Amino acid sequence: MSEINLAQLLLQDVEIFNNMLKNINKERSRETKTFTERQFFVMLKIYKHKKMELKNLSKELNVSTSSLCILLNKLVEQGYVYRKEDSKDRRNTFYGITDFGEETINIEMQTISLIIESKFKKLDLQDKRILIESLQNIKSIADKYILVNQ
Repeated sequence: MSEINLAQLLLQDVEIFNNMLKNINKERSRETKTFTERQFFVMLKIYKHKKMELKNLSKELNVSTSSLCILLNKLVEQGYVYRKEDSKDRRNTFYGITDFGEETINIEMQTISLIIESKFKKLDLQDKRILIESLQNIKSIADKYILVNQ
């Protein structure tokens, strides 16, 4: 397969995954209505790292620090995350997840898992195996690609 065919296939797959994510997120927001899509992904990233510097969070999410600050201020106000200045360099600000934020994101992730499970229950065993193996392969290759291109 040529690189151009691979690029076209990847673009199609990205669109499929993006649409799946949007549909899952729509269903999630109907059930829990806790976070917006953007808030959810910010919370998820902070949850995985426990505490992150604003500039790193901005870089990983490909979001400007100014728009991220607005979103984070709201999450701080609501008690999901806390803000802490670096004692050595006040220009650096860290954001961490609160216990309340951790409980809430766990509920959100559980809801998403249930939604995804319900979607894939319709697949037969062979299709599930193929899907799992394919996703594992995609992840493995993507991880190599990301490492090579950093």
